[in-house]
Amino acid sequence: MKPAASLTQFVVLAKIAETGGLSSAARELGMTPSAVSKSLTLLEEQLGVSLVRRTTRAVTLTTHGKLFFRRISHILAEVEDTLDEVGGLSNRAKGDLHISCSIAFGCSQLVGIVGRYQQAFPEVNIHISLDDKLVNLSEGQIDVALRITDATDGPYAARKLAQIRWVYCATPFYLNKFERPQKPQDLANQRHQLLVYPAMTNSGAWTYWREGTLERIRVDAALECNSSLALLNFTLAHQGIACLPLYVASTHIANGAIEVILPDYEPASVHTLYAMYFQSRYKNPLIRTFVDFIKTDIQTNRDW
Repeated sequence: MKPAASLTQFVVLAKIAETGGLSSAARELGMTPSAVSKSLTLLEEQLGVSLVRRTTRAVTLTTHGKLFFRRISHILAEVEDTLDEVGGLSNRAKGDLHISCSIAFGCSQLVGIVGRYQQAFPEVNIHISLDDKLVNLSEGQIDVALRITDATDGPYAARKLAQIRWVYCATPFYLNKFERPQKPQDLANQRHQLLVYPAMTNSGAWTYWREGTLERIRVDAALECNSSLALLNFTLAHQGIACLPLYVASTHIANGAIEVILPDYEPASVHTLYAMYFQSRYKNPLIRTFVDFIKTDIQTNRDW
């Protein structure tokens, strides 16, 4: 009869998955690398499958390892929750919380969200890293990553926070000078300057919904840029018509600096804002309170 796997072995595997290496897992667990390797080897022998794939550059989970990691993450979270409940440990959010966020969302929305969070949890110190790339949470020592993405099949839990809406817009000055388009075809016929975000084009076209039908209009970009913040600034400088996310444009729409055009033609590309974190760490009051707070805060205060 094979000996049963231990909770310690679950913790070791979870830490290997989260940190991406045996040595880094050993450092975080206060164990020696040889002890971590022995624990992993014993677990693999007990299960009769390989859980990790070792290369000279990294340690990654096998198909069996990914399945096992997903299952034990829930088990470890339940164990931690039980210890907190039975042991009467503090459930107060206190300490340092490290957040990664895209540059555009961070600059346009995170200030208000973090301010309101710290009013509710004044003992939390926030550390923010703005980066448009999805960072490795372990390498960057990140607790929560806020990302606008459709790729949610990685090693992280992905909590859906909001659907991202986009609008076609320009300044009143520009529209008065070059005429307001009434339909998408006017964008080409009236020779408008189009400011294009690459992720919002599909084979060189803007796609949109019209009365439930998906349609497309080819766009010849006067300017193309992969930063929605930069495109906002070009728009505010009366340089043309852009397709911008509402979380970037909403304040300027509200104060009249830019104007929404073609409101009956909704951009078809769909993007979603997620909070991403290791499932096994969700019971940490810092992570849990922030993820729960930002979900509620966006639903309550969002004007985009």
